[in-house]
Amino acid sequence: MLVNLRFIEKDLARARQILRPWASHKGLSSDETEVIARMIAQGIAEGRRHGFEMAEAEWPTHGKNHLNELNSGISAKS
Repeated sequence: MLVNLRFIEKDLARARQILRPWASHKGLSSDETEVIARMIAQGIAEGRRHGFEMAEAEWPTHGKNHLNELNSGISAKS
């Protein structure tokens, strides 16, 4: 099941870069390629969110403040 996550434009650009060699090789349509790229971008965003959660659980308090700043910066770009 795909969770509707917000991904940033850089996630989508990276997903398209990852998918580019596969799309031409597999003969995917542009619509299929875009759907798969968005799924990859959601996976990238989920991985980042999971990484933030892990870091938040393990970092000391001053590190958590820095983590909040990073999260705020990413949210502002979405």
